[in-house]
Amino acid sequence: MKYEITKIFRFEAGHRVWKQNLAEGKTAVLSGYACTDNKCRNLHGHSYILEVTVGSDTLNEQDVVVDFYHIKNALKDLVDNVFDHSFIIDINDPLYPVFKEYFKDLKITEVDFCPTAEALAKYFYDYLVQKLKEANLEEDIKVVQITLWETATGKATYKGE
Repeated sequence: MKYEITKIFRFEAGHRVWKQNLAEGKTAVLSGYACTDNKCRNLHGHSYILEVTVGSDTLNEQDVVVDFYHIKNALKDLVDNVFDHSFIIDINDPLYPVFKEYFKDLKITEVDFCPTAEALAKYFYDYLVQKLKEANLEEDIKVVQITLWETATGKATYKGE
């Protein structure tokens, strides 16, 4: 893309990476298969920072890719009303039935994937691609990448195709 803009969102949310097993899998060799401290399997939360980058090879009639206002509003409901101050849980998580039963008065965001930073970045990417398609803008504006910061030192980026 010749032109790109980035809009940043912030939200607070909890999750559980129920599939985490640091002593198994291909990448466990990096730690010598020794780690058994699977902290992220516990309930915990983050102050997320979501970076949304969109782009175009041309500018519109107002000499912008798209106004930041429109990107903000395209994602505002999802960020503010669905994810912010919620607990994100995979419907495939073995603890999901317990959450549904015992925490029905709390704000729960249900997803159909393990809510890692990588998977959440893809979720936001797909959501915005769909919003652009619904607005008939998918030829004019492309989602370049979504970056989701979980901590000040850890982020995941999804760039799509």
